[in-house]
Formats: sequence, C-alpha cells, structure tokens
Amino acid sequence: MQIMSQSLEIATIIMIVESILFVIITIGWYFGARRMHFDLHHKAVYSVVLIHSITVGAWMIPRAATLAAEGAFMDLVANGYQIVHDLVGILAVTFGIILSIIFLTRKDMPLKLLKRTRPLMISTLILWLIAYLLGIIAFMVQIMPSAS
Repeated sequence: MQIMSQSLEIATIIMIVESILFVIITIGWYFGARRMHFDLHHKAVYSVVLIHSITVGAWMIPRAATLAAEGAFMDLVANGYQIVHDLVGILAVTFGIILSIIFLTRKDMPLKLLKRTRPLMISTLILWLIAYLLGIIAFMVQIMPSAS
C-alpha cells in the first residue's frame, strides 16, 4: 500500500509539472513564435524540453518498464491508452530534443531552416498534446482505485 501511495504522490507531482509545461509551451507559441519573438519562444521550448526529458527519464520510462515487467501491457484493450501514451510521448520528446539541438547549433535562424523544420515542430506539438491528454487519462485511471 505504501508503494502505491508513493507512486500516486509522484504521479500527482508529474501531472502538475506536465500541466505547467503545457502552459509554458502555449505561452512560448502564442507570445513567441506567433509574434516572431523567437528568443522568448526558444527559452520556453528549451526549458520544456529539458524538464520534460528529466520527467520522462526519471519517472515515465521506469514506470513503463515496471508495467511491462508486470505484464500490464499484455491486455491491449485495457491498457491501449497507456501504450499509445508511452509510444507517442517518447516520439514527441525525441522530436523535441532533435529540434532543440538543431536550433541550439544554429543561432542565426535562417528562414530556410525555419521553413524546413516547421512540419516537425507542428508534428511534435500534436504528438505531445496527444501524449499529454492520454497521460491525463492514465493519471485518472491510477487515482480511481484509491478513491474507493
């Protein structure tokens, strides 16, 4: 029971952090990228990618590995949302890291690079949003048994 309680506490902290990251990325997009204020946009994106990489590496990957070892992913119907969340989330984080590295190494921001990477940026945001929403579902499923 103690392990489940600690797991729920960590999941709650992670959900709060991920929600804050969602707000930061929205601010970075709306006030940064949309208004061509790329310095603000990059600060938001780099912060989100760094913090998200930490939460994924420290909590989400070990949790997915534990669930897989326990055989939780054998029931695809019951755990489909979790499997898709994990796969889409890893893809989104990977794309975010790739984009961050591209733009960290190219400070001059050539228009050609922006145009070439824009589809990857949009894909990354869509994947991250899908993973975020599925993460909310996974969180809600995790807290439901403890309510009874």
